[in-house]
Amino acid sequence: MPDEISERLRKLLARVHDEAEQLLATHEVYEVHGYAWLDRDTPDPEYIGHAMWELTPPFQHVWEGLQRGGTVTYEPTERDEVLLRNGEDFIGSMEFARRSLGMALCYAAVARPKSHVSDNREFWHEYATTLQWLNIASDRLRDYFLMARFGQTEDEYKKKKKNWYAAPFKEPLEDAQDNVKELLSGLSSIAAELQTHRDDRNSIVHKVATQAAQISITILRGQRELARKGETTPAPDWTYEDLQAYISSIPDDPVATEVANMKLWYTRLVKAGSLVFEFEYWNRQKTS
Repeated sequence: MPDEISERLRKLLARVHDEAEQLLATHEVYEVHGYAWLDRDTPDPEYIGHAMWELTPPFQHVWEGLQRGGTVTYEPTERDEVLLRNGEDFIGSMEFARRSLGMALCYAAVARPKSHVSDNREFWHEYATTLQWLNIASDRLRDYFLMARFGQTEDEYKKKKKNWYAAPFKEPLEDAQDNVKELLSGLSSIAAELQTHRDDRNSIVHKVATQAAQISITILRGQRELARKGETTPAPDWTYEDLQAYISSIPDDPVATEVANMKLWYTRLVKAGSLVFEFEYWNRQKTS
């Protein structure tokens, strides 16, 4: 029996995965590395930084020396470690965010029109999870940039500088060389937009996590007030017009705004990641 259950679940999960991938493709939300290439051999100029990360990362393991034996002469630095860890973590966090986004799209596809928040709890769970991963990806990208530009970790940077998210992306503009000035200008603009996403995310995740509690507490307080005053609860006195107005106030698509928000944050991070990787590449060429 357990084997039968496992096989059935395996098939169901595979179908859900395939449906999520189709929805992600329909919404043009692709895997991060997919943005790097126009075809198998041609980098996409719009996302050239991702191709640079794949072809010429800031650190590459000496696999021949490590696997086949021999002398390893290069000693990786702390900078190498920070860049490698945060670059890989950024890509990984984006993969997790995309997976959660795909599940959110599945639940969005079956959300009933004119439905209440409580009717789509599975969507809201996946929505909150997607935002969490996008937030983590934003952190890792910033940590990567701090080391690439300032040679500092987040803890080292915030001892002397403002710690709001977009600050380090804007600071280098003042003395940037011409070949990276336009790149940094675009990155600074996107970083300000990412800052807004992050600010909104804090209130959204809290709201989603406490929906049931907020409704229950509101009802509890109303009951408390009625009990203190010794009042009876009046019967609802809704007119047909009141009911129609209430129904009209509920969006036809109850999660459209949230779907658009996830997609926008994801695509902005893809572009920001490309610019950060490209900046690190040119900065490395300058100092090598």
